[in-house]
Amino acid sequence: MRNTVRILGIDIDNIDINEAGDITKDLIEKSNKTCKIVVAPNTEFIMLAQKDKEFYNILKNAELATPDSVGVMIGGKLQKKQFKERIPGQAYFRKVLEIGEREGWTFYMLGGEDNIPKLAVEKLKKDYPNIKIIGYHEGFFKQHSEEDVIKEINELKPNVLFVAMGAPLQEKWISKHKNELQVDIAAGQGGTFDYEAGKIKRAPKIIQKLCIEWLWRLILQPTRITRMMVLPIYLVKIIFTKDITKGKFDK
Repeated sequence: MRNTVRILGIDIDNIDINEAGDITKDLIEKSNKTCKIVVAPNTEFIMLAQKDKEFYNILKNAELATPDSVGVMIGGKLQKKQFKERIPGQAYFRKVLEIGEREGWTFYMLGGEDNIPKLAVEKLKKDYPNIKIIGYHEGFFKQHSEEDVIKEINELKPNVLFVAMGAPLQEKWISKHKNELQVDIAAGQGGTFDYEAGKIKRAPKIIQKLCIEWLWRLILQPTRITRMMVLPIYLVKIIFTKDITKGKFDK
């Protein structure tokens, strides 16, 4: 039975990084190419889901939802249900690669611009010499080539499909094609490929420990300020909402 904390209608697994890896392993072993969905809800996800019913339902129905922001941690504390650990998307990504290298899983990376996935794969193969990344493709493909991408994925039948297109596009893309994708799990990965390719520098360890990576990303990408404006709105909402487990689309 899943141990979850519900914040504004979204159930988020109360797990640490090792448990996230174990759950992923279990999903893969039992999936039989039925495409289980993994999401990483953060403050932006939760707030966007309050006005986007499709996205809301995708997050609610995912087989695994890892806690990926300080805002999520605060939402748990206000219910006296403290999360075990914050799990940044890249940390989950690397944990799955670590286990996958040992277990012999196969991976396909879909997302990023131009040569970003190629650069990321080259770097990852240096860090994980025995990793089986059997395919990759940039994520901003033209509509007419989408069928070709799906066909390639299905021919390769990877255990893990990482999709890095940004939210909610990546989650909606996975959900839309869930029934045709021949993969065991599909996980949204946001900007992870950019970090792995070296396009964006990861925050120093001290900033990661202080849980203010959002500030580091804002410094590197000032255009994110409009997205960051949702943070104070979120805090006000969860502090003053009588029942913060209830989302807008809950009956």
